[in-house]
This record gives sequence, C-alpha cells and structure tokens, in this order.
Amino acid sequence: MIANMEKEKLEVELIIANLEKQKLEDEFAIANIEKAKSVAELVIANMEKQRRADELVIANVEKANRVVELVNAKKELAFQMQEKQKRAIETTMANIEKAKRKAELVVANIKKAELAAELLIANAEKEKRADELVIANNDKTKLMAEAFIDKVEKVKRDAKVIVAKLGKAKLVTELAVAKKELALERKIESLVSEITIVNKELSNQIVESNKVAEKLEEKVAEINWVNQLLTERENRVIDLKKEINALLNKQRAKDKYVIHDKCY
Repeated sequence: MIANMEKEKLEVELIIANLEKQKLEDEFAIANIEKAKSVAELVIANMEKQRRADELVIANVEKANRVVELVNAKKELAFQMQEKQKRAIETTMANIEKAKRKAELVVANIKKAELAAELLIANAEKEKRADELVIANNDKTKLMAEAFIDKVEKVKRDAKVIVAKLGKAKLVTELAVAKKELALERKIESLVSEITIVNKELSNQIVESNKVAEKLEEKVAEINWVNQLLTERENRVIDLKKEINALLNKQRAKDKYVIHDKCY
C-alpha cells in the first residue's frame, strides 16, 4: 500500500512537472507569438516606408523626365533659332550678291561711258586735226574751225567731267558695298556670339541633368539596399514562423502560420 502511495505520489509529481513544462512551453509560445507580432508590425512599417520611398522614386523619375523633355525642347528651339538665323544670313548674302551684281553692272556702264567719252574725244581730236588742215588751206574757214574747235574742247571738258562723275559714282558704289559687307560681318559675329551663349546654356543644362541622374542613381541604390534589408527581415520573420509552427507541432497542435516560399 505504501508502495502504491509512493507510486501515485511520483505520478502526481510527474503530472505536475509535465504541467509546469507545458506552462513554460505555452509561455514560450506566447512570447514567440508576441515577438512575431512585433516583427510583423515592423515589417508592415518597413513596407509602408518602402511604399513611400517607391512613390518618391517615381516622383523623382517623372521630374527627371520633365527635365529631359525641357532640355530637348530647348535644344529644338535653339536648333530652330539657328536654322532661322542661317536662313537670314543666306538671304542677306543673296542680297549682297545681288547688290554686287548691280554694282558690277554700274561699273560696266561707267566703263562703257568712259569708252564712249574716249571715242568722242578721239573723234574730236580727229575733227580738230581735219579742221586745222582746212584752216591751213582756207583762211575763210579758220574762224569757223576755231569756233568748232572751241566746241570740241567744251565737249571734251564735259566728257572729262562726266568721266570724273562716273568715277565718283563708282567709288560711292564700292563704298556702299563695303559698308554692307562690314554690317554683314558684324551681324554674323553677333549671331555667332548668341549661338555660343545658347550652346553654353545648353551645356550647363546637360550638366545639371547629369547631376540629377546621378542623384537618382544614388537614390535607387539606397532603395535597393532598403529592399535587401526588408527581404532579410521578411526571411527572419518566416524563420520565426517556422519555429513557432515547429513548437506547435511538437505539442501536436496545428500550424499557426501558412508559409509561402518566395523567390528573390
């Protein structure tokens, strides 16, 4: 009977020990569940943080796209301005060529007039010599010849005046052409200076765009690093869930968590 009592006492103590063990396991499971809950809340917070970071990246990418579109628009505008300036220069050059041809025509007419005047002078000289011959043979016609010679001399002087005026007109025309060429050269220099300034501004904008692109690359790298940390934390949460399920399995309980393997 004493042996039976001792046996029952031992069984009761074993039951108490098992209950204590069960209590400890339950407390450990509860602690793990609380830990898993905290980890899940941290994962949710990190996922929210990642979502905001992704939205920020998308906004930065859209901003960069707008910057690129603005740069392209400015490049197109600069190209159109250069084409317009090019057409203006070509028109000016065509006008200068036209003015040159007119000046050459005026010069040709002046030369033609000079030749006509020289021919008139030569004819006058020829007539003068003929008149002098007539005067030598006929005293009566001497006065008439002298009067005609005076007229010839007057015509000769008038022809020289005309030649001088034509030469002056030629110089004035050449001076006008030279002034137009100088004005064109100054206009071309001004256009080249403006184009240089525009190219410098475009270069500065391209440098700024490159800086924005570098900042975006740094932000993407930072986001990738955060994603890696989140992935590692999620893997640790999955491991904790597996441990909890394993403890429950030891207690012949069902799995608390359904775990889906993810491929990264």
